Formats: sequence, C-alpha cells, structure tokens
Amino acid sequence: MRVETFVFWTAAIIGVWWAAAQDVVRPNTACVEFNQNIVTKLDSGLLAESEALLSAALIEKEINFEPSCLATILHNLANVLALSGRFAEAEGLAQRSIKLLAAVHSVQNPALFRPLHLLWSTQFLQGERSKARQTFQKMKVLQLAKAQDRAMLHGAAASEMQVDGRYEEAQREYQKALVASVEAGRGETGDYAILLTGLGTQQLFQNRYLEAGATLDLALSVATSAKDAVPMDLIKILSVRAVLWARQAKWQAAAQDLKLALLIADRDARLDPGELKALLANFGYVLRKAHRGKEARAIESRVKSINTVPLANAIVDVRELSKKPIPRNEPNRASKK
Repeated sequence: MRVETFVFWTAAIIGVWWAAAQDVVRPNTACVEFNQNIVTKLDSGLLAESEALLSAALIEKEINFEPSCLATILHNLANVLALSGRFAEAEGLAQRSIKLLAAVHSVQNPALFRPLHLLWSTQFLQGERSKARQTFQKMKVLQLAKAQDRAMLHGAAASEMQVDGRYEEAQREYQKALVASVEAGRGETGDYAILLTGLGTQQLFQNRYLEAGATLDLALSVATSAKDAVPMDLIKILSVRAVLWARQAKWQAAAQDLKLALLIADRDARLDPGELKALLANFGYVLRKAHRGKEARAIESRVKSINTVPLANAIVDVRELSKKPIPRNEPNRASKK
C-alpha cells in the first residue's frame, strides 16, 4: 500500500505459495492444496472468508505443520490482515513467518522476498522508518527473477524515495514497477491499480494536478473492474483523489470521494478502527470546508464514538487537506523544498 502528511496504500500483496521454499522443505499435499485455495480466494478479493479459514488452520495446525507450511499460513494471514489495514497484527505474523523460513533458507534466497516485502509494508505504513529501511535493504540483496517481484521491489523503492523527497527518482521507480507489472501479466489487477495510485500521489506531491487526476482516474477504473481488488484499495484511491481536489479548493468533489470511501468502509466491518476514525475525521473536515455543517456534525459524532486514536499513517492526514492550494493558473508548478 507512507509517513509524511498522507499515505497511499503500498503495493498490495497477494498471498502465494513460494515455489522456492519447496526445494528445501517440501510440504505435504494437503498443505499445498489448502494454501492454493487461499490464493484463489484472495485473487477473488474474498478477505473475510480467507481470514476465517487461515485463523482456523493456524489454531488447529500450528503444532503439527512443518515449518515451511506454517510459515506460508502465517504469511497469508498476515497479508489478509494488512489488506484490511490491520498493520500491527500483520507485522507480528509476518515476523513469525520470516523467522521460520530463515531457519531453512540463506539470507539471499529469493523465497524470502515476499515475506520480507510484506513485513516492510506493515512497518512502512506504521511509520516505523528505521525498521522499514532495514527490511528494505534485506530485499535489495535478493536476486529476483520474477517480473512481479521486481515490480514490487520497484514500488517499495519508489515509496522509500518519496518520503525522502527524492520525487524524480520515485517517479522513475513507479514507472519501472508499472512496466514490470504489465510484463508479469498483472496490468488489470488491484496490484496495478495501487502502483498507479502511487504514481498519482507522486504527481500530486509535485503539484502536477492534471496528470495526477488522470492517473488516479485510471487507478480507480482498474481497481473497480479488478477481481482481486479489496475494499482498502478503493478507499485509498478515493482518499488520495480527495487530497487532489482539496489542494485545488474543490471541496464538494473531495467530499463526494470521501463519502464513497466511507460507504465502502462501512460495508467492511474488518477495517481497522484507527483507519476508520481517520477517514471519518477527514470527511468531517472536508464537509466543514464545503459548508455542509449538519453533515459534518453527524460525522464528527461518529469520530467521538470510536474509542481509539487515528493511525499515524492512516488514509489521509487532515493537515494535508488544509494546505494552501496552488493558484489555479499554475497547476503544474513544481513545489519548492
């Protein structure tokens, strides 16, 4: 799926069975079939059903499964939780998965890439910058043959460069990620939509509003039709596009996108409460700016009813929405550092 004033959902990871792991410890047939069933469900966006099956398997089989199979179950469950914005839970499971794999693999084995990428994502999205950088360095030393793995690595590199303010480099990495994703045959997937969201976010950072709008529109179109897209994908895209509207003082358009995002969130009871609270707070703020006080008060009441704090790196930071917009006759002027 970021740690500055707003974040986008960094590259979504579909839980998979890592073929390379079988070279060291071959799992039994039942384990392979079970995890392939999970992959199929995740490819169809069935998060709740996948979580239920994985949780039950983890409780029942944690003692009996061989390490490679248990590592896969832990990874897949961590992935499902991350796709719902439950990053702290996902991080713990990802760490357990990597610990099991590290016992049977060298530190340079490509089988570690996707577990490491998932761990990096959860750390990055929680603002754990030092941990995320260390994990990213471990990913960089791996020799990646698969195009989709390379796409994920380029996407991660772009995110790291973006938070460092290296915007031109970040844009190049996003473009490399998009090319590799198409090469992998995943140009019409939720993964691709999220990479487009990253590129659109980068363009927004540079005040290139026309380009950002076109990129985010394409991301939303891809995510809407992709079978593997999950609710958080759509929520993130709509939330970033709301920032784009807010930067141009188009508060009604921003309110419409956040309203749609909230409708999606309300249909998914699994969304992290911190993410939901952040979304509501942003929606209330935008409604105030749009002079829709009655609606804003209703949303603000919901914010108060949620007994948690908004995540530090949740969907959109209200401070980003309140930045003074660039004059409309200069929509593409590069921002000054």
